[in-house]
Amino acid sequence: MSGTILDAFVLHLEDHLFREWTAAMDAAEAAAWEPVRRIVAEVRELPPWEEQERRRQFPPPHRLRATPGWPPIAIPGQPGKYLTAQEIAA
Repeated sequence: MSGTILDAFVLHLEDHLFREWTAAMDAAEAAAWEPVRRIVAEVRELPPWEEQERRRQFPPPHRLRATPGWPPIAIPGQPGKYLTAQEIAA
């Protein structure tokens, strides 16, 4: 009769150790995949590719306007040239 009790104990111990081992493996796998889950979540929040391309474009250029009473505006790309309020009135 002691053989059956010992066999039952061994089976119970093996089952317990297997459950502990699978729980440890599941926890290790979850920890290993966590950085991937985080990166995927960040990528999901990004706007679509077309929206990203649209945002990369420069806004349309605007015309410079000189205001009376303010100093002349240096014209970009043309060193030494300035836009003054007198030129606009003329």
